[in-house]
Amino acid sequence: MNNSFDIRRFCRLVWHDVRSCPKEYIASGLSLALTFSPLMVLSQQLLGNDYTHGTFYRLVLMIGMVTWWALMVPSNVYPNMGNKKRGIYFAMLPATKAEKHASIAMVMVLVAVVLTAIGLTVDVLLTAVHLPGYTKYFWQSQTFRFIDLPMVVGSVFAFMGPVFGMIWANTLTKNNLRLAMMVLMFLWMIGMLYAPPLFFDDKPQAYWIVIAVEVAVTLFLAWLSRWRMDRMTY
Repeated sequence: MNNSFDIRRFCRLVWHDVRSCPKEYIASGLSLALTFSPLMVLSQQLLGNDYTHGTFYRLVLMIGMVTWWALMVPSNVYPNMGNKKRGIYFAMLPATKAEKHASIAMVMVLVAVVLTAIGLTVDVLLTAVHLPGYTKYFWQSQTFRFIDLPMVVGSVFAFMGPVFGMIWANTLTKNNLRLAMMVLMFLWMIGMLYAPPLFFDDKPQAYWIVIAVEVAVTLFLAWLSRWRMDRMTY
Protein backbone atom coordinates (compact mmCIF):
# COMPACT_ATOMS: atom_id res chain seq x y z
CA MET A 1 0.00 0.00 0.00
CA ASN A 2 2.80 2.44 0.89
CA ASN A 3 4.32 2.03 -2.58
CA SER A 4 1.09 2.45 -4.56
CA PHE A 5 0.56 5.74 -6.37
CA ASP A 6 -2.78 7.09 -7.57
CA ILE A 7 -2.49 10.28 -9.59
CA ARG A 8 -5.91 11.64 -8.59
CA ARG A 9 -5.29 11.04 -4.92
CA PHE A 10 -1.84 12.59 -5.32
CA CYS A 11 -3.30 15.75 -6.93
CA ARG A 12 -5.82 16.09 -4.10
CA LEU A 13 -3.01 15.76 -1.58
CA VAL A 14 -0.92 18.42 -3.35
CA TRP A 15 -3.89 20.79 -3.22
CA HIS A 16 -4.36 19.96 0.47
CA ASP A 17 -0.69 20.68 1.19
CA VAL A 18 -0.84 23.98 -0.70
CA ARG A 19 -3.88 25.10 1.28
CA SER A 20 -2.16 24.00 4.51
CA CYS A 21 0.69 26.50 4.08
CA PRO A 22 0.34 29.03 6.93
CA LYS A 23 -0.80 32.49 5.89
CA GLU A 24 2.25 34.03 7.59
CA TYR A 25 4.55 31.80 5.54
CA ILE A 26 2.81 32.74 2.28
CA ALA A 27 2.77 36.45 3.12
CA SER A 28 6.47 36.45 4.01
CA GLY A 29 7.36 34.59 0.81
CA LEU A 30 5.38 37.06 -1.32
CA SER A 31 7.01 40.00 0.46
CA LEU A 32 10.43 38.50 -0.20
CA ALA A 33 9.69 37.99 -3.91
CA LEU A 34 8.22 41.48 -4.30
CA THR A 35 10.81 43.52 -2.42
CA PHE A 36 14.15 41.70 -2.58
CA SER A 37 15.23 42.98 -6.00
CA PRO A 38 14.31 46.69 -5.51
CA LEU A 39 15.74 46.74 -1.99
CA MET A 40 18.98 45.25 -3.26
CA VAL A 41 19.27 47.87 -6.00
CA LEU A 42 18.38 50.66 -3.57
CA SER A 43 21.00 49.54 -1.04
CA GLN A 44 23.69 49.51 -3.73
CA GLN A 45 22.75 53.00 -4.86
CA LEU A 46 22.80 54.30 -1.29
CA LEU A 47 26.29 52.86 -0.98
CA GLY A 48 27.29 54.70 -4.14
CA ASN A 49 27.97 51.55 -6.17
CA ASP A 50 27.30 51.32 -9.90
CA TYR A 51 24.89 48.43 -10.00
CA THR A 52 23.62 48.80 -13.56
CA HIS A 53 25.76 45.86 -14.69
CA GLY A 54 24.60 43.54 -11.92
CA THR A 55 21.29 42.54 -13.52
CA PHE A 56 22.05 38.85 -13.76
CA TYR A 57 23.53 38.58 -10.29
CA ARG A 58 20.63 40.49 -8.79
CA LEU A 59 18.29 37.90 -10.25
CA VAL A 60 20.46 34.98 -9.17
CA LEU A 61 20.43 36.23 -5.58
CA MET A 62 16.67 36.82 -5.71
CA ILE A 63 16.04 33.32 -7.06
CA GLY A 64 18.36 31.89 -4.41
CA MET A 65 16.44 33.64 -1.63
CA VAL A 66 12.96 32.57 -2.77
CA THR A 67 14.23 29.06 -3.43
CA TRP A 68 15.54 28.87 0.11
CA TRP A 69 12.14 30.06 1.31
CA ALA A 70 10.51 27.25 -0.68
CA LEU A 71 12.66 24.73 1.19
CA MET A 72 10.85 25.74 4.38
CA VAL A 73 7.59 24.12 3.19
CA PRO A 74 7.93 20.85 5.18
CA SER A 75 8.56 22.58 8.51
CA ASN A 76 5.58 24.90 7.92
CA VAL A 77 3.01 22.44 6.55
CA TYR A 78 3.95 19.42 8.70
CA PRO A 79 6.01 20.76 11.63
CA ASN A 80 5.26 17.66 13.73
CA MET A 81 5.82 15.05 11.06
CA GLY A 82 8.57 13.32 13.01
CA ASN A 83 6.82 13.50 16.39
CA LYS A 84 5.35 10.15 17.43
CA LYS A 85 2.47 11.76 19.31
CA ARG A 86 1.68 14.98 17.47
CA GLY A 87 2.46 13.59 14.03
CA ILE A 88 -0.65 11.43 13.98
CA TYR A 89 -2.35 13.98 11.70
CA PHE A 90 0.24 13.35 9.01
CA ALA A 91 -0.08 9.60 9.46
CA MET A 92 -3.87 9.69 9.08
CA LEU A 93 -3.92 11.54 5.75
CA PRO A 94 -5.76 9.41 3.15
CA ALA A 95 -2.72 8.81 0.96
CA THR A 96 0.20 6.42 0.72
CA LYS A 97 3.64 7.40 1.97
CA ALA A 98 4.87 7.48 -1.62
CA GLU A 99 2.21 10.08 -2.42
CA LYS A 100 2.96 12.07 0.74
CA HIS A 101 6.66 12.09 -0.06
CA ALA A 102 6.10 13.23 -3.65
CA SER A 103 3.47 15.79 -2.63
CA ILE A 104 5.76 17.63 -0.23
CA ALA A 105 8.49 17.77 -2.88
CA MET A 106 6.00 19.00 -5.48
CA VAL A 107 4.73 21.80 -3.24
CA MET A 108 8.30 22.97 -2.61
CA VAL A 109 8.89 23.11 -6.37
CA LEU A 110 5.60 24.96 -6.94
CA VAL A 111 6.42 27.55 -4.26
CA ALA A 112 9.87 28.12 -5.77
CA VAL A 113 8.44 28.51 -9.29
CA VAL A 114 5.63 30.87 -8.25
CA LEU A 115 7.84 33.11 -6.11
CA THR A 116 10.51 33.21 -8.82
CA ALA A 117 7.90 34.17 -11.43
CA ILE A 118 6.65 36.97 -9.17
CA GLY A 119 10.18 38.21 -8.56
CA LEU A 120 10.97 38.21 -12.30
CA THR A 121 7.72 40.04 -13.05
CA VAL A 122 8.63 42.75 -10.52
CA ASP A 123 12.06 43.08 -12.10
CA VAL A 124 10.56 43.45 -15.58
CA LEU A 125 8.00 46.04 -14.45
CA LEU A 126 10.61 48.15 -12.66
CA THR A 127 12.81 48.02 -15.76
CA ALA A 128 9.85 49.02 -17.95
CA VAL A 129 9.29 52.20 -15.89
CA HIS A 130 13.04 52.95 -15.98
CA LEU A 131 13.53 52.94 -12.25
CA PRO A 132 17.08 54.04 -11.37
CA GLY A 133 19.35 51.01 -11.42
CA TYR A 134 17.12 49.10 -13.84
CA THR A 135 18.74 50.01 -17.14
CA LYS A 136 18.00 46.77 -19.04
CA TYR A 137 15.82 43.71 -18.84
CA PHE A 138 17.28 40.65 -17.18
CA TRP A 139 17.43 38.66 -20.45
CA GLN A 140 19.63 41.39 -21.93
CA SER A 141 22.41 40.66 -19.47
CA GLN A 142 25.59 39.48 -21.17
CA THR A 143 25.92 36.75 -18.56
CA PHE A 144 23.01 34.90 -20.18
CA ARG A 145 25.31 34.07 -23.07
CA PHE A 146 27.17 31.68 -20.79
CA ILE A 147 24.11 29.69 -19.74
CA ASP A 148 24.29 26.19 -21.22
CA LEU A 149 22.85 22.73 -20.63
CA PRO A 150 25.31 21.74 -17.86
CA MET A 151 24.50 24.93 -15.93
CA VAL A 152 20.74 24.32 -16.23
CA VAL A 153 21.01 20.65 -15.22
CA GLY A 154 23.33 21.53 -12.35
CA SER A 155 20.95 24.21 -11.08
CA VAL A 156 18.00 21.80 -11.09
CA PHE A 157 19.82 19.18 -9.05
CA ALA A 158 21.36 21.85 -6.80
CA PHE A 159 17.76 22.59 -5.79
CA MET A 160 16.28 19.07 -5.79
CA GLY A 161 18.98 17.73 -3.48
CA PRO A 162 18.04 20.16 -0.68
CA VAL A 163 14.34 19.48 -1.38
CA PHE A 164 14.71 15.85 -0.33
CA GLY A 165 17.25 16.79 2.33
CA MET A 166 14.74 19.10 3.98
CA ILE A 167 12.04 16.43 3.86
CA TRP A 168 14.40 14.09 5.66
CA ALA A 169 15.37 16.80 8.16
CA ASN A 170 11.68 17.35 8.95
CA THR A 171 11.31 13.72 9.99
CA LEU A 172 14.01 14.04 12.66
CA THR A 173 12.85 14.36 16.24
CA LYS A 174 15.75 16.38 17.64
CA ASN A 175 15.59 20.09 16.85
CA ASN A 176 19.37 20.48 16.86
CA LEU A 177 19.76 17.85 14.17
CA ARG A 178 16.97 19.40 12.12
CA LEU A 179 18.57 22.84 12.31
CA ALA A 180 22.00 21.45 11.43
CA MET A 181 20.56 19.67 8.40
CA MET A 182 18.77 22.83 7.24
CA VAL A 183 21.99 24.84 7.45
CA LEU A 184 23.89 22.10 5.62
CA MET A 185 21.30 22.01 2.83
CA PHE A 186 21.45 25.79 2.49
CA LEU A 187 25.24 25.73 2.19
CA TRP A 188 25.06 22.83 -0.29
CA MET A 189 22.56 24.66 -2.49
CA ILE A 190 24.56 27.90 -2.48
CA GLY A 191 27.79 26.04 -3.18
CA MET A 192 26.36 24.02 -6.04
CA LEU A 193 24.62 27.02 -7.61
CA TYR A 194 27.53 29.45 -7.53
CA ALA A 195 30.79 27.47 -7.30
CA PRO A 196 30.65 25.47 -10.58
CA PRO A 197 30.16 28.49 -12.88
CA LEU A 198 33.00 30.32 -11.11
CA PHE A 199 35.57 27.52 -11.11
CA PHE A 200 34.69 25.15 -13.95
CA ASP A 201 33.58 27.32 -16.89
CA ASP A 202 36.81 26.53 -18.73
CA LYS A 203 36.80 22.88 -17.60
CA PRO A 204 33.66 21.25 -19.06
CA GLN A 205 34.69 17.74 -18.04
CA ALA A 206 35.13 18.80 -14.42
CA TYR A 207 31.77 20.57 -14.59
CA TRP A 208 30.06 17.33 -15.58
CA ILE A 209 31.78 15.59 -12.68
CA VAL A 210 30.24 18.16 -10.33
CA ILE A 211 26.83 17.52 -11.90
CA ALA A 212 27.31 13.76 -11.44
CA VAL A 213 27.99 14.38 -7.75
CA GLU A 214 24.85 16.53 -7.52
CA VAL A 215 22.77 13.79 -9.14
CA ALA A 216 24.20 11.14 -6.81
CA VAL A 217 23.56 13.26 -3.71
CA THR A 218 20.02 14.08 -4.87
CA LEU A 219 19.18 10.40 -5.47
CA PHE A 220 20.66 9.44 -2.10
CA LEU A 221 18.68 12.10 -0.25
CA ALA A 222 15.51 11.12 -2.13
CA TRP A 223 16.01 7.51 -1.02
CA LEU A 224 16.97 8.52 2.53
CA SER A 225 13.93 10.78 3.02
CA ARG A 226 11.59 8.11 1.66
CA TRP A 227 13.28 5.37 3.74
CA ARG A 228 12.92 7.46 6.87
CA MET A 229 9.27 8.24 6.11
CA ASP A 230 8.50 4.54 5.61
CA ARG A 231 9.90 3.72 9.05
CA MET A 232 8.18 6.43 11.04
CA THR A 233 5.74 5.07 13.61
CA TYR A 234 3.05 6.92 15.56
